[in-house]
Amino acid sequence: MITINFKNNNIFLVFVLLFLFSGCSVTNQVIGEYHLQSKNYDDGYSHFKEKVNLEDTASNHYYYARFLIVKENYKEAISHLKKAIQQDPKKSLYFSWLGVAYGNIKQYDNERKSYLKAISLDKKNLQALTYLAHNYFDKKEYKKALEFYNKVLKLSAENQYALYNRSLVLGKLKRVPEEILSWKEYLSYYPSGLLAKKAVKQLNSLNDFSYKNHLIGFKTITLKNITFEPFSSKITSDSYSSLDVLGAVLEKNKLISIHVLSYQLNNKKLAKEKAISIRNYISKKFEKVDRSRLKLSWFGEPRVVNKNRLNEDINFITHIKK
Repeated sequence: MITINFKNNNIFLVFVLLFLFSGCSVTNQVIGEYHLQSKNYDDGYSHFKEKVNLEDTASNHYYYARFLIVKENYKEAISHLKKAIQQDPKKSLYFSWLGVAYGNIKQYDNERKSYLKAISLDKKNLQALTYLAHNYFDKKEYKKALEFYNKVLKLSAENQYALYNRSLVLGKLKRVPEEILSWKEYLSYYPSGLLAKKAVKQLNSLNDFSYKNHLIGFKTITLKNITFEPFSSKITSDSYSSLDVLGAVLEKNKLISIHVLSYQLNNKKLAKEKAISIRNYISKKFEKVDRSRLKLSWFGEPRVVNKNRLNEDINFITHIKK
């Protein structure tokens, strides 16, 4: 599929002229993708509504259906997608959008059939693979959902919703060790945002605290757990990004100070050294952050979270100056 972002109408017109000699289908693709990407839905709708009345072609019906879907006119979209398929029955993309339209009117069997047909025509159709997995998930057919989320991830390892939903599916199947690994993989790609916070809650509920949500100021921030080299207070490089987030927050908001709490079972000295290492790292990298804004406490005992004993842990509490 051609995907071009036109910064202005002049560039758009140049591309249309360039493609005019390549045939109607390609020209429709340029115009259709332009309106979809620039979110000029009304213009695209009007253009292809006129086009389908003038020229009975597969591409005209397909793009008109796309704008009908945007307008939530799913039944009419289905009608035009069927006309497109009748003229070009080997176009995988037409079937995958037909599935989307069926799904929105809750005709889930037809939705599934459409995705399966799309995949039979193109085994790498990511949209069809992803939405078929969603279809199986919604119907609680978790093994089939997992099968297709894995197929998506083989083609697109960073697919956000496949990564997230695969973790949910593994939870439904009670495959806890794999679920934990899956949540961690999701967070390695997407460590911030609402889904990241939900992923951390799921991970913590499985007694894994390699990521935690921290209330920093007035915002909840997801951070990877701060770790150290064995038997020392030397911070591992994996932890730098989390500390950089804290440093950036302190640098930006002068009213905030952070209290670093370090826990180390039966080794209060090491707990203190770890807390000092964190303060030293942040104050050295973020010179505008006064060391006095990094308070330290250390304990030679475990931290208890949700009845779980964390024998070594770092926690952060924020203080806001009034």
